[in-house]
Amino acid sequence: MSMNLIDYISTKRIKFMESTTKEAAIEELVAVSAADGKVENPAKLKDDLLKREAIVSTGIGFGVAIPHAKVPEIAEFFITIGIHKAGIDWESLDSKPAQIIFLIAGPDNMQEKYLRLLAKLTLIIKNLERRQKIIECTTAEEVFNIFKGL
Repeated sequence: MSMNLIDYISTKRIKFMESTTKEAAIEELVAVSAADGKVENPAKLKDDLLKREAIVSTGIGFGVAIPHAKVPEIAEFFITIGIHKAGIDWESLDSKPAQIIFLIAGPDNMQEKYLRLLAKLTLIIKNLERRQKIIECTTAEEVFNIFKGL
């Protein structure tokens, strides 16, 4: 069964970020997710994401971070995208700042779906040209359309 990332993305959850630290960025993306009705307990999600970051950074390199958490209270997976042209220090594997942040959250009882979502996202963002296009976008619609075409 094919998985389309676009099914988990919304223009309401694409944010051109103002945060300058990892913690503030996570808080900003959680707030965007909560404003779209995806998160009932933003404080818990933020706490879970930060606990995950404390274990190992989700900065995978290439200017990308994928903070993620599985929370029983969240019924369905969603992706919230943050874009920061200058980049945020994310303690990434390659020490490069994160310019594209994909917050993934969902239920804690769908491990296979979760892993497929992460794998699909990783495959898509390995493409340098695609990452550059995302960073160059100026509207949520432009970002959304990049994923719509995949």
